[in-house]
Amino acid sequence: MNRKKFPPLLLLIGFLALPIVLSAQEVIDSVCAVVDNEIILESEVGYGINSVLLEQQIRRPTEVQLAAAREQVLGAYITQKVLLARASEDTLNVEDRVVDKELGRKFEQILQQVGGEDKLIEYFGRPVTQIKREMRKGVRESLLIDMVKRQHLGSPQIRRQEVIDFYNKHKDELPSLPERVELSHILFNVNPTEDARTEARQKIEQAMRALEGGADFDSLAKAISDDPSGESGGRLGFTNRGDLVPEYEEAAYPLEAGQISQIVESRYGFHIIRLIERQGERISTQHILAALSPTENDWLATEKLAGEIKARYEAGESFDSLASVYSSDDPTKNKGGRLEIMPVEQLPEEFRSVANGLAEGELSAPFRTSFGVHIVRLEKRYPARSASLDGDWQALEQYALNMKREEQFQKWVRGQMAEHYIWPEELRKTIMGE
Repeated sequence: MNRKKFPPLLLLIGFLALPIVLSAQEVIDSVCAVVDNEIILESEVGYGINSVLLEQQIRRPTEVQLAAAREQVLGAYITQKVLLARASEDTLNVEDRVVDKELGRKFEQILQQVGGEDKLIEYFGRPVTQIKREMRKGVRESLLIDMVKRQHLGSPQIRRQEVIDFYNKHKDELPSLPERVELSHILFNVNPTEDARTEARQKIEQAMRALEGGADFDSLAKAISDDPSGESGGRLGFTNRGDLVPEYEEAAYPLEAGQISQIVESRYGFHIIRLIERQGERISTQHILAALSPTENDWLATEKLAGEIKARYEAGESFDSLASVYSSDDPTKNKGGRLEIMPVEQLPEEFRSVANGLAEGELSAPFRTSFGVHIVRLEKRYPARSASLDGDWQALEQYALNMKREEQFQKWVRGQMAEHYIWPEELRKTIMGE
């Protein structure tokens, strides 16, 4: 019988801590696997597939990619159930502060992948607080699984000869090191001016007059709201205290069911809120948002400022000093705007097209992204090349260690799975490598 090597699970299980990105209507729910008394639903697998595709930045997957992702995710869910059962047997627990810290890290990672908070809200179609709440359970379970692995597997060591043997055996299979670049940047936030505020205020006042004249709230939200929830009539579902911005909650909680608030201003813009239902301290609301967004003139003014800073650099001023004063990117502004060395192919599209046209030491013209306006300097370009023992020892050592860790993990997991009921049987055989 041909043995099928199941895809690596150590990294894949962590993907399941990402938030759900499909609505329940987009999958036909049914039981697709069982582990002991725990079922795995088709909807869960669908959610996991989308999380994996997001992590891998695959926006339009082929049928082959979808099939591969499904196989990976289903295997990871089964492994997850088995490992959580082991965590329960070992009476392991994760402190809330640890969950909060890891949740923050994963959330920032997703923000970078999708291109900012506004893009995140658009992608998932729900408020940030709700996205974080949906992530929390997955993050906790992922941390519990990490504890199980540390307790039962430890940290394998790798000898020098093992790295050499790994390289000699796999050198023809190892990916070439892609072209990489080291960039520095200055980010300029684009802040709405009073004109933008006036425009948003006029829009929300017009909406309020329409409601006072008998307009249907759902229909009006669908027609004019600037929030992604507008597609569903502005409905945000049930939220707890602290889930939404303070100004919104201060206006929403005193309302009676069916009552509509006055105009409310928050950092997102101007809202009109309607209370749908109350369950104790939980409320279900819908709203119409007139977003406080920068106008085209605001963007042009910011681009002009960025151009002036570029001219000062070209006249001899220090880029590091300019970044420390003018950059809105807090993590990099005091490091000369320096970004991590990254493969060109993994750069956001706007950065990639700019970096490809720069010589080392050259500063780009201002350009726009979802974060604001940037100017970027190319510090160094590293050409693509094949990996070698002399030049890439640390990377090869990590590759070899990861393979050793994965093999040990797979062997241990197969032993654990032998103690559990898994249905369907064919799936159990695939995971066990039978």
